[in-house]
Amino acid sequence: MNARRAARVLTRRAKERKLGKMGDLLKRLADDATLRADPLGRSLLAILAQPASLSSSGYPYLQKSGWDALRDRLPHLFGMGLRLLRLLERVENVLAETSPGEDGRENLERSCRVVRQVVLTAAITAPPDLWLLRHLLGTFHELGLLDRLMAGEALYPGHCAVGLEGGQQRLHPEELEKDLLFLLSRGIVEQYEDSYRIAGHPRVRQLLRAIDSSAPAWPKGRSGLWRELFSGEILEGPALEGLLDLTSSIRPRREAEQNHWVPTLEEVEIGFRLVPLVLGLRSADRCSALRRGREVAPTDWSQRHPLCAAGALEILTAAGWMERRGEHYRVTPLGARGFARGPGPFGIIETYHPYMIRGQEILRHGAAQVWVRRGENLGASQDANRSTFKSANDSLDRFCSDTGFRYRVFIEHAIGRGEATRQRFERSGEEGIRYFGADLEDAAIDAAVEERRRGALPQNMVFVRNADIGQPQILIEALEAQGVEPQGAVMLVGNGFHEVRHQTDEGMVRVFEGYQEAGLILLFTEENALSVDDLRATAWNTFHAGFKYVHEKSGQGLRPADSRPPGRLGWPLRAPWSECAQKAGYVRADEYCSRTRRIYPYTPASGVNPSISANHFFLPIRLAKKLGLCPGPGEGREEPPTVPVR
Repeated sequence: MNARRAARVLTRRAKERKLGKMGDLLKRLADDATLRADPLGRSLLAILAQPASLSSSGYPYLQKSGWDALRDRLPHLFGMGLRLLRLLERVENVLAETSPGEDGRENLERSCRVVRQVVLTAAITAPPDLWLLRHLLGTFHELGLLDRLMAGEALYPGHCAVGLEGGQQRLHPEELEKDLLFLLSRGIVEQYEDSYRIAGHPRVRQLLRAIDSSAPAWPKGRSGLWRELFSGEILEGPALEGLLDLTSSIRPRREAEQNHWVPTLEEVEIGFRLVPLVLGLRSADRCSALRRGREVAPTDWSQRHPLCAAGALEILTAAGWMERRGEHYRVTPLGARGFARGPGPFGIIETYHPYMIRGQEILRHGAAQVWVRRGENLGASQDANRSTFKSANDSLDRFCSDTGFRYRVFIEHAIGRGEATRQRFERSGEEGIRYFGADLEDAAIDAAVEERRRGALPQNMVFVRNADIGQPQILIEALEAQGVEPQGAVMLVGNGFHEVRHQTDEGMVRVFEGYQEAGLILLFTEENALSVDDLRATAWNTFHAGFKYVHEKSGQGLRPADSRPPGRLGWPLRAPWSECAQKAGYVRADEYCSRTRRIYPYTPASGVNPSISANHFFLPIRLAKKLGLCPGPGEGREEPPTVPVR
């Protein structure tokens, strides 16, 4: 036995001895009346007894077996999540009555932290996926595809036809496979080489059968209608009926036992209703006030339509975000987290509403005539990117401090409302820096212009309209038209490069070449493309299943931050962002790159645990050489340098 294996064996045995001493404390918890009376409490204790460790960064995590049990056997969405948070509080109260050094206490405290974080994460990540799932299953029902799946038929994207009056129509192969890959990532179907069949778990069949009998009319712009309601406008006719329809027949999940994380019908329906409702609250600027313990009455949200407002509060109650207290509703800990963090991810996904309501048309004819418009949810996108922009701006400041580099031009591409520029302006002011903002959509530029008018953005800021980020020459020519030399300018992009339509690996390299040859320092944030294997293994621990799906549907392309081993399921991942930029001649400044949390709460067998997203920092080759950061003569495109900047 080699030394490394012997160390692992000894470590495992030590943990087993330590957990074996936990019996008295676990028995005390099992005898607690609150935990004993709730079936969910008994399931929770089985998870908390699993070995828990600390990462090198000081974060607790479960071993793989513990995580698998948590994911599959502990329902933790919506109302079940709120129940778990309350049960965790009870466990922690019992633990607080024990001595700090009692055997097993530390392990239980770590496990509690893991479960709480998983519950709070799922409150943000699950609803967008469920919103998409409800739309997609409805489209499949209308086309007869759900019946075919439930009959045991295999769907072959390459030659799948549906009936029409007078004949059959073959569905668009690529669009159908995108849909099926999303269903695969959510455990609804299984992949068999070039076909897909219904997954074998009984709950999948229950869900599809229920969808068959309860498909609601698809909402059209419901987040906008909720905004109108919460802003005090009068609704009537179809608009009012549509909101009332969304608030009817909403039921929380009741059963507390499961052996798979596949969602129930109740969970799908709650997610479907919750996403536009929360975005309506965000658009009406009400989310910021909804902190833990805050009480709301229906008339607080709408004097004209209190019945609709009461329905909204019932949706939030079913989601575990509110709890009823007489005539009022109180924000729960789960809701406080959701209102603070949910609008960003919800808004990103709901932007793709045009694709979902035209699901049949896209499957029959392709998506060429459908396009995303981000205007409705620019505020939500700003929320989602705020922390990553702060990290990028921090890196820029450190780079300048470490190297003595000074820039005179700051550009924000895919500008939205200009959050990255707002932060930079707050730090650096206007003197000595010229600011530019670019975007393809007028709605984004218009919003940024309004931010400049109210003083949040610099008055000298110049805006470039119709600027496709995939065509660098548009921005470069606009800079030159203003008498600005692009060399040494800083460009910061928040989740913008994946919006380049129908991108190939070679095409993405050419995009980066355009910016590199112009001499732009490139800082950009991108969500990390994950494989279907990753998405299934992590279930509701990220919102990347939906994020990946909507971008594939719209012809955009996510990429991993760095090289990944090939997955077992789905399509191969594209070339990493780092590889494309380096092939274009950029030098990666590793010390100024950063990432968010890892997706697995344990280290997988492959040893590769990708992050949710990454902040990239690239220097054009000429600047890297000028600063003495290019190692040796190997500056060619074939083997581009990766430099840890000192």
